[in-house]
Formats: sequence, C-alpha cells, structure tokens
Amino acid sequence: VAAEAAWKPWRIAGFAARDTGIGAATGGLAGVMVARVAGTPRGERVKHAGEFLFDFVLAGSATLEVEGHGRESLVAGDAVTIPAGRAYAFSGCSADFELLDVSLPANV
Repeated sequence: VAAEAAWKPWRIAGFAARDTGIGAATGGLAGVMVARVAGTPRGERVKHAGEFLFDFVLAGSATLEVEGHGRESLVAGDAVTIPAGRAYAFSGCSADFELLDVSLPANV
C-alpha cells in the first residue's frame, strides 16, 4: 500500500510524506508515514500533542534538536522518540534523508 501512495506535503515544511494505510486500518489509533526531504527543510520547530511519536531513520542523515535535550546527529538505522509538547526540528538534512514516522494517535 505504501509503495502506491502519493507523496504529499508533510507536517514539517520542506518534507513530503506518504501514508502507509495504518491510520485507516486502525481507525486512527496509530499512524505510520514515510517522510522524505522534498525541497529545502528550513529547520522549522514543531510540536505534537500525541501520546507517542517515534521516528526511525531509513536513509540519509540529519541533525535533530529537541527542546530541553539538545542536538543529536542521526544516520540510517537510528531511532528516536519525541516527547509530546516539546519543540523539535530537523536540520542539515541530506538529500536522501527519509524517516519512518509512527504516531499514536494517527497524524499527530
């Protein structure tokens, strides 16, 4: 399903995402998106109000900054959770940077 999904603007400017269909299959309980660089990410700081946000780096590299936690360099194979209500931003993204984004509930 994910391979056939269209890429659409994501919740963070400079990225596009495609929906894997998990959100619909779980009635919005959980969401799984694949997000990638699409243009020039500006390092925009965003927050989420969900119960859980987990990102797994599928490809490329970037720097993640989370309010109160500092900066971390991320490469393929790294995984992070983002606490609800904390501002976070991705910067210095490689052109091939791609994430698996898992959220509870879907689309936080």
